[in-house]
Amino acid sequence: RGGAGAREVGSAESQNLRPLRCADLTRVGAPPARGLRASRRSVAAARPTSRIAPPSARYSVCLRASWPCRRAPASDTSPAPAQKAPPLPATMAEKDHMSVVICGHVDSGKSTTTGRLLFEMGGIPEREMEKLKAEADRLGKSSFAFAFYMDRQKEERERGVTISCTTKEFFTDKWHYTIIDAPGHRDFIKNMISGAAQADVALLMVPADGNFTTAIQKGNHKAGEVQGQSRQHARLLNLLGVKQLLVGVNKMDTDTAGPYAKARYDEVGGEMKNMLLKVGWKKDFVAQSVPVLPLSGWMGDNLIEKTKNMDWWTGCDVIGGSDGKTKMHVDTLKECLNDFCSPPVRTDKAEMRMPVSGIYKIKGVGDVLAGRVEQGVITTNTEVIFMPTHTDANACAGKVFTIEMHHKTHPQANPGDNVGLNIKGLEKQNMPRVGDVMIYKKDKTLTQCGEFDAQIQTLDIPGEIKLGYSPIGFVRCGRSACRATAFKFKVGKETGGKKMESPHSLKSNEMAQVSFRPQQPLVVDSFKNCEGLSRIAFLDGNTAVMLGKVVSVIQKKDMPPEEGKKKK
Repeated sequence: RGGAGAREVGSAESQNLRPLRCADLTRVGAPPARGLRASRRSVAAARPTSRIAPPSARYSVCLRASWPCRRAPASDTSPAPAQKAPPLPATMAEKDHMSVVICGHVDSGKSTTTGRLLFEMGGIPEREMEKLKAEADRLGKSSFAFAFYMDRQKEERERGVTISCTTKEFFTDKWHYTIIDAPGHRDFIKNMISGAAQADVALLMVPADGNFTTAIQKGNHKAGEVQGQSRQHARLLNLLGVKQLLVGVNKMDTDTAGPYAKARYDEVGGEMKNMLLKVGWKKDFVAQSVPVLPLSGWMGDNLIEKTKNMDWWTGCDVIGGSDGKTKMHVDTLKECLNDFCSPPVRTDKAEMRMPVSGIYKIKGVGDVLAGRVEQGVITTNTEVIFMPTHTDANACAGKVFTIEMHHKTHPQANPGDNVGLNIKGLEKQNMPRVGDVMIYKKDKTLTQCGEFDAQIQTLDIPGEIKLGYSPIGFVRCGRSACRATAFKFKVGKETGGKKMESPHSLKSNEMAQVSFRPQQPLVVDSFKNCEGLSRIAFLDGNTAVMLGKVVSVIQKKDMPPEEGKKKK
């Protein structure tokens, strides 16, 4: 009879459907059902009810003749032609990949600006935006709606501060960006360092409201003043090797800023440029290649399009582009990211290095390691090891099974890509750790470090540094207490700008070459071999005390035995 399907949605002809036929149902492993009674049984069995197993378990059902569907025209009984798949969005194979980190003082509007930028670029669906607004209203933080797209943790939302680094992706006309929202609070400076270590471009945010003075203050140990995080972040970005810098004067819509007053923008912008010079950025670079943009992350001013709220804003002329020498005019953040910024030169011929920034166990997939490729190329089905966890006695090795970037699978990962790798064959007793550096198994050029020499700059420190001082050294995602074992030379005010050999101590704002011995397993490389793994920051508590670069390394296996210990 075949009328069972037609009764559900009216007449078959009126719906432009053909009714379900007995012949369309085929019992798996049995001849087709015959007769009216069998037909009814087959149709009833195919209906998913609570008492009867779903059809997939008992029948293979012809797709074009299952329950009535508007896609099945009445006259057409032939198989549907294959539909051409819609074009995929541009991936890293088509657009060069870059990473931008958003950093600055706490409450300078980093997460809100990031969320608003992604919303304007089409990265946040309207439906999700409504959910975020409802959640922000529920917590009494209605102005945090855009920030909640980046701040996913319960504690982050309740406290209104970013704690961990969050990454999202977006596309401009030229580039494929990963955006890293870094925490501004000084308690989470370690997370900011690991986020900024993965960036090619930095957007340093400073608020134009009353928090501006706090954001860039020098700090004074004797008076108990804390250093402003915009100042500390500016110094760390310079050390970490970020070569492209943008400055965002945010919150121009607030009453303190006028609102939208040119005088306030000029004041804040001028102070920021002075501060950048004082923390070590070069004068020509700051004057010619650092655009300072007046923004409002909450209102969306000057993010994508030039705002109408600031008639006085005529943009700024900078030198940048792919060759770093092109003069150009920029008005908005989007123009800076698309035209002014460009991918740095990548060394894909060098030995592969990938610091591990996260380790996850994903159900149905296995062990997934996240990180940024410093140099070289990662391909699938290659054997890798993780230094310094890997030793001759306890292997920490596996094979790259798949490479993913923002939920898309790729055949290889290139320098500068932030990727997730599914690694098979890892020993559960000796898993990789955050901070390990992934290299190819056949590569013997990088092993655990025994001692290294670094050219360092001391920062604003309360006393003087003597031999035996052991701050925490940060190299990309790795960290270890590092004991100062020798001061080779220093240059500073005390020496009259001349080199003093073998000084007995170091004071504030001096340049020196120091030998350090890591107290826990650590991997570093010389500046000549891998720039990323040579840049090191030393923190004492939450304060940076020294910044520098590694110039030479002695591997652990080549170290002479320490006094009182026999060499194994």
